[in-house]
Amino acid sequence: MKNPIRARDGQQWIYDYVLNTSGRAVHYEYDARDMPKQAKSIRMVSKYLLKEAQHSEKIARGADAAGDTLNARKLYEIAAENYKEAQHFFIPPTDPKRWEILGRAHDCARRAFALADYKIELVEIPYRDTTIPGVLHLAPGHGEKPTVLFIPGMDNTKENYPKIDANPFIARGINLLCIDGPGQGEALMRGIHVHPGDHSVAASGAFNFLKKRDDVDENRIGISGRSFGTYWSLRAAAEDGRFACVAGAVACYYWDRIVIFQEVTIRFKQVFMAMAGTEDEEAFDEEIKGYTLKGFANKVQCPVLMGIGEFDPLNPLEDAEEVYNVLSCPKEMWIFEDEFHRIRAPKNLGGGVTFDFIAQWMLNAMNGNLAAGHNKKRFIKLNGDGFFD
Repeated sequence: MKNPIRARDGQQWIYDYVLNTSGRAVHYEYDARDMPKQAKSIRMVSKYLLKEAQHSEKIARGADAAGDTLNARKLYEIAAENYKEAQHFFIPPTDPKRWEILGRAHDCARRAFALADYKIELVEIPYRDTTIPGVLHLAPGHGEKPTVLFIPGMDNTKENYPKIDANPFIARGINLLCIDGPGQGEALMRGIHVHPGDHSVAASGAFNFLKKRDDVDENRIGISGRSFGTYWSLRAAAEDGRFACVAGAVACYYWDRIVIFQEVTIRFKQVFMAMAGTEDEEAFDEEIKGYTLKGFANKVQCPVLMGIGEFDPLNPLEDAEEVYNVLSCPKEMWIFEDEFHRIRAPKNLGGGVTFDFIAQWMLNAMNGNLAAGHNKKRFIKLNGDGFFD
């Protein structure tokens, strides 16, 4: 009989119980159910997300054939997201059957891109002796423009963000390059695994790719990330001093602890070990010690924005504050009162979208509007006053 790969794999029954009672696979602090109601265990999630994806795709293709571009675009994006989630929850996470599902996510996303009101290009970014895939959203108009490199969270992909009809970067005249870094999405499908420092190599390759384009202002290339992308983007800014600014939220600003693999659901570790291409838990536990911003944060020279929920269970506030305290560059921190990990559109911002405000902050930073000694830590209260002063 095959033994479990990880010591905590025996907690699967607890994971299934919490899913069944809460309707959530992760982030149990939030009240709303976000998994299909038919799914009573993690193994059932992929099946029913796949059904939802197929339904949305069917309606999208009908609208597309009828010339209803707006509804088709939206439904293709919904289908792509559900396909992406379906492959993410495939058990085991190394099963190659998941790539067929992810391929369907790509098909739907690419059709949505083709229906966009602005130009979207599928690009390849040089990475060591191969390439990694990217989606380049191009702001309308001629000439060089500020541009942001975006790194998704560990279990997300380049198609996941932003939505075409709600792209805060394009709305501000900023190009946006979203990549599947090592271990993520299509890069993982190609067999490109992740190890500490790999995303810094990918980010430097993306900078080199962008600076050669005549629609990109080389002096205004920023980098951003969500969730684990906050770690990867800040480390990349430390290792490549050419970025004009770095900003993110949904925090993974790690210092001495990587609680995401130790103190929360086992699913995060299962997924990340697949991303790293290993089933050796002992070796993995040794390798993840390299996911720290200690020794890197002090090297960052460009302006930094860090956004975090006050009670983020994946990144304790005191660890993120350790990172913030060693930054010697212009810096700002947004702490959202009573919020947890996701902080997408919190009450703290009156229902406004966090990354919409991040996009504006990055534009200001790339345009040189932050003073050299800028240092502002904001505690953004639930009362909705925001952070304007």
